[in-house]
Amino acid sequence: MRQYTLKELRARKNETQEQTAMALGVSTQTYNAWEKSISNVAVSKVNAVARHFGVKLGDIFLN
Repeated sequence: MRQYTLKELRARKNETQEQTAMALGVSTQTYNAWEKSISNVAVSKVNAVARHFGVKLGDIFLN
């Protein structure tokens, strides 16, 4: 099974970080930190991330 990074998934959807952050209900700075592995995706947002990108949780590479 191939796992995708948040950056790869966002690129596949052709969105900016700002657009993705808005769709997930977080700040652009928070989303940027997730994408750069500076901080972890909040547990409360993991399912929203998978739904937004249309993938299973196991398809997302989360540090």
